[in-house]
Amino acid sequence: MTMQWPNGKRVAVCLSWDVDGESAQYVRYPERARNQLSELHQRLYGPQVGIWKVLDLLKRYALPGTFYIPSYTAKLHPDMVEAILQDEHAVGLHGHLHHSLDQLTKAQEEEVLLKSQEIFQELTGAVPRIFRSPSWELNRWSPELLVQHGVVSDSSLMDDEAPYALKTPKGPLIEIPIQWLLDDAEHWNHHRANRDKAIADPDAVFRLWSTEFDGYYATGGCFVLTLHPFISGRWAYMNVLERLVKYILGFPDVWWTTLDEVTGFALDRLQQNELPIRQSPAPEPLDF
Repeated sequence: MTMQWPNGKRVAVCLSWDVDGESAQYVRYPERARNQLSELHQRLYGPQVGIWKVLDLLKRYALPGTFYIPSYTAKLHPDMVEAILQDEHAVGLHGHLHHSLDQLTKAQEEEVLLKSQEIFQELTGAVPRIFRSPSWELNRWSPELLVQHGVVSDSSLMDDEAPYALKTPKGPLIEIPIQWLLDDAEHWNHHRANRDKAIADPDAVFRLWSTEFDGYYATGGCFVLTLHPFISGRWAYMNVLERLVKYILGFPDVWWTTLDEVTGFALDRLQQNELPIRQSPAPEPLDF
């Protein structure tokens, strides 16, 4: 679907980062976290080194960014959160300890959501209104739970290339779709648990991302790139990102924006009955 973007822009581009830091290791590999240091330190590279390269890149090109941060990581690295907000980038919720939601009961998921909101309120004086689920997994009840607790948009599902409103019993949730192809972790995340996985050639990833952008540009979609500072904060991968930025800057009528701004735009379209409204597939096959 072609979107009518603000000010006649042809395509929306959102550069987003999931700033996981050490958080995921504690729930994915708790025994290793208790006894081994390598993976914790690898992920610490994100808030300690990679994020500052990212912020510098955005500043040099005067571009906005969106940062989804587990509240555990935000609590450990408040200077990072302060720097992101000082540069006027958008911040979104991303769980507390990066639990994949399919591992949680509804009560546990609600507890994590409330805890993350409470920590951001404490750290920044405001609760982010945008959300991305850790590992891009949602339970069937998750959209309703998000709306119930004041979250306005999610960016975790993959069924479109432009925003839409997802029906929930508590009201609509703006969904801003993502894709595995546009996630740096699928190409470059290499650690002890997956050392058999080959690291993708940076030039090949640039070709994939730029070609995918070409399609979004032709059809007027919302191009969302998902990155991780502990991965794409490395020089070889930062080079790919900068090449992509320069490539996209060569196109006219690009709306460089945040997922928070896209959320606001989609809400306006929804109020004007100009945004698609959809519902999730049935839990069981339909009887035709």
